[in-house]
Amino acid sequence: MSDTPTPSANRLYHLVMTSCGAIAAITFGLMSVLVTADVVLRNLNIDLIPAGVEITEYMLMIATFLAAPWLLYHNGHIRVDVIVNILPKGTQRLLSVLCNLIGLFVCGVLAQQSLVVLLDTHQQGSLVFKELIFPEWWLSIPLLAGATLLSLEFIRRLFLDFRTKV
Repeated sequence: MSDTPTPSANRLYHLVMTSCGAIAAITFGLMSVLVTADVVLRNLNIDLIPAGVEITEYMLMIATFLAAPWLLYHNGHIRVDVIVNILPKGTQRLLSVLCNLIGLFVCGVLAQQSLVVLLDTHQQGSLVFKELIFPEWWLSIPLLAGATLLSLEFIRRLFLDFRTKV
């Protein structure tokens, strides 16, 4: 039996990551339309979108936590590797493993804590009362999804680090 993921699992994972990027891009685009419409309407003294700012805040959170795993998957995150590039390949690999372990730890803790908060606020029945009223646990879903997907991506990267020959 092979220790590599099946092609269908790779395709599914790629689809999930691509979907994260697409949803984030669409959300950022809709957010810019909403902000523009809200500004134009306010300048015309028309308060047609009273929850516009609040909706934009939630959209920003959703888009950010969905874009993060997609960016990491495509190595689109910020990397300061000027010094790392001049190090020997073995040291580069060791630093890569270390960074991926730290990322996995941080994102794993973030996912676990967001799950605890989600379950706690769901159990309490807490509500968000602003322009919009909805269950508070809904706010934990993007963070939980993003941190979980980031953790999975760090695991994938560690797997690739250990499969790569020095």
